[in-house]
Amino acid sequence: MRNRRRDKTRALRQRVLILCEGAKTEPNYFNSLKQDSSKKRYLTAVDVEVYQPKSHSPLGLVREAIIKKKRALTKGNPYETIWLVFDRDYHKHIEEVIMMAGQNDIRVIISNICFEIWFLLHYENIDINKHFLKCGNVIKYIQQKYVPRYHKNGKNYHQLKEMTPTAIDRARKMEDVFETGVLSHLKFHEREPYTNVYILVEYLLDL
Repeated sequence: MRNRRRDKTRALRQRVLILCEGAKTEPNYFNSLKQDSSKKRYLTAVDVEVYQPKSHSPLGLVREAIIKKKRALTKGNPYETIWLVFDRDYHKHIEEVIMMAGQNDIRVIISNICFEIWFLLHYENIDINKHFLKCGNVIKYIQQKYVPRYHKNGKNYHQLKEMTPTAIDRARKMEDVFETGVLSHLKFHEREPYTNVYILVEYLLDL
């Protein structure tokens, strides 16, 4: 039988912020993960928030995360981890965003070309030579091959839950191909198709 006091202390210790640039797909996915019956009890201290900078640049996202981190620390209720979640989208200043995040112990979760690459990994291995011109092409591909009614507003974690371990394994294999193959010279944010969402998902499932 679990020690309730220990569970409470653990939850307080595991205060987590997930700051998303996207207003639909990413927060919907992580919020539905939070509400899953097997995890709901352990993810109460995980905050999923949306912040869309006026500049439409992840620079604004990382600056907001730094502000939130300092504010939480000042209030005596710091975050154990902070995660930025955004799509590559040919943003400028990506190098600066990653540097600022690293200097402030903030984790960067990036998908190229978009978050739906993570969803697609639940259904198939993705050849790193297979490129999508835009996110709409990824969505159309998913709709045509796997989920005809897929849309960004869906609580997609519940539909994908049983396939999540497979998606994590496929994402790791994709990472290995990039790291050991002819494209090993690419930095992680330069890879396409690519996503490291699996790192955050594994982290949450292990809480």
